[in-house]
Amino acid sequence: MSVPVKLRLILPILSFLLLGTSNAFAAIYYVSTSGNDSSGSGASSSPWKTIGYGIDQMASGDTLLVKAGTYIGKENFINSRLNDLPSGTPGKYTIVKAEVPLEVTIKNDGSLNYYDNLIRLEGNYIHVDGFIVDMINQSEPEYNAEVTGNYNKITRSFFRREGNVSQYGGWVSILGDYNLVEDSAGVGAARYGFYTGGPTSSASQNIFRRIVARVDYSNSDQPKAAFSAYGNDTGNNMHDVLFQNCIAIDGRRGPSSSEDTYGGFYFPKNATNITIQGSIVLNNEAGHAGYFVKELQGDNIHLEHSIAWDVYGSTHIAGVRANGAGGLYFGLDHMTIGNTLAAYYNKDSAQQRVLTNSLFYNNAVLSSGSDYDWASKTNNAFFPISQAIGILSIISNINLKYILRAETGSALVGSASGGDNIGADVTQQYGVSGTLWGEPGFDQRTSNALWPWKYEDKIKTLFSISNTPPAGNIPSSNNTVRGFTVANDQFGKRMTLTRYIWQYLGNEIPSEIYGASSVSIPTGGSAAVIQ
Repeated sequence: MSVPVKLRLILPILSFLLLGTSNAFAAIYYVSTSGNDSSGSGASSSPWKTIGYGIDQMASGDTLLVKAGTYIGKENFINSRLNDLPSGTPGKYTIVKAEVPLEVTIKNDGSLNYYDNLIRLEGNYIHVDGFIVDMINQSEPEYNAEVTGNYNKITRSFFRREGNVSQYGGWVSILGDYNLVEDSAGVGAARYGFYTGGPTSSASQNIFRRIVARVDYSNSDQPKAAFSAYGNDTGNNMHDVLFQNCIAIDGRRGPSSSEDTYGGFYFPKNATNITIQGSIVLNNEAGHAGYFVKELQGDNIHLEHSIAWDVYGSTHIAGVRANGAGGLYFGLDHMTIGNTLAAYYNKDSAQQRVLTNSLFYNNAVLSSGSDYDWASKTNNAFFPISQAIGILSIISNINLKYILRAETGSALVGSASGGDNIGADVTQQYGVSGTLWGEPGFDQRTSNALWPWKYEDKIKTLFSISNTPPAGNIPSSNNTVRGFTVANDQFGKRMTLTRYIWQYLGNEIPSEIYGASSVSIPTGGSAAVIQ
């Protein structure tokens, strides 16, 4: 039976009113580079001109949509100290959003002060989405974006930094609780790229999800890394951090005369309950490791389904390094570590040190330094076979074709302790999109394909922009067109982040991802097993 016309007109109005006052009175406003702050109404057809003015007109739960274009100067910063950015509520976030994701750029145009971050969220339940945030020739503020509030989200936003930064500067700093950075990227100059914690911080329950980072140069004499969960100078007040599908790629080593680039990931002081899932450190230069995940008294550090490959830069470099004292747990599960001087540096004295279901391939040595060994080591695979340790170890017929997964015909398939494959499987997304810590699916492997990587063309464009290091920075030169930002791959196809990582071992990408042809893998004899 059809609904009468009058009733069809009334139903949407009733539904809108039934949503409650918090939704009923939420407004949507617009900003455009061609708008006018004096005469505009904030409607799509009569937008305001500056982001800051638009923010000042917002109430809790409102949405500000920013039309495509480049917005220059502090009047366009999304900054709680410069403009009255209201907090939202659990049921209705305050939203500042690019109308078309990654078609809006925010840039500075002069000197900035310590708190003049291009994005600064001091309130709660605020969602910033879809911006390119470009800071040029300013040592302050320390970070392009800083979040001191709670339950905030920064999504689909890219961060670039050019010129000298402060000794402590980088791209994104998370100092509050229950915050999320997702589907984002960072490139250029930095001490720490994506960072949480601090000497006295109590930041906790924060998530970094699907982020690509490339540190190009630095002038900092402090420890450096693309991703950092700092911890605290004393105590374990900073805790519970997730890094999901985060990639440190093609990064360069900064100054090493004082404090070095410690790794793609670095957790310095008392970092507690930190988990890395489905992440990658690839072709990254550092002084210590791909993942330097435990120093001092950190505890409960877990890495799963993650990759360290072609980590280089010093004579004692390792894929994974942990040298903290005490604690209950340090574990590596379903890791792939390859083509590095040492697979791991294990000087960790945690009560439970677990090494399971991991692949160690073509490393010069398995371990370096004072190896504290593993309390449990089982179902791992090794090439060369002279490095094999533990029980139920695979030592032949590995047939590695891609660093991202095991292939049919390899002895890695079905040989893990749970019946799945040995080594990392970095083919699916971790964490349900948009979820904060504790929400359903926030820490789970999903069925959603990770590849092709979201917004990879935009990432390539941003990472390719010329960015010359100022005098005193290391390295002193910066070819931004390298790795996945070169024009074409070895098969004559347009190079992308996805192709670069999948084809890193020289085999063409699987047909199911881009529709390209694939190369069959060799088959060998039966697997040899050490009991």
